[in-house]
Amino acid sequence: MDETVAGNPDMHKENAESGKLHIFPLYCVAIAASDDNLLDIISCNELYFKYYKRKELQVLGLASSYKEALKLTEAILMKVYGATGAFDVRKYYIAAQDDGCDN
Repeated sequence: MDETVAGNPDMHKENAESGKLHIFPLYCVAIAASDDNLLDIISCNELYFKYYKRKELQVLGLASSYKEALKLTEAILMKVYGATGAFDVRKYYIAAQDDGCDN
């Protein structure tokens, strides 16, 4: 989370999951839908559309602006690279989830 979201994470999480349009910007950093990509940055307003309501997303973080989402993406990638020596985000977080880790 960026500093703004970390100030009230429960409210921001509820807003992201509500399925309603938001006036303020809020972005999800999620494991990419395509195997060719590492991560997706998605405006929470896009989650309103039926496509995302039918799709299971593995959200790794929330940010209050696109710029902060880019910083969060960088931090996630550096964490994965530091731990594994590679950029296989999907494998890293699915393995962590299987081990009972809640990120």
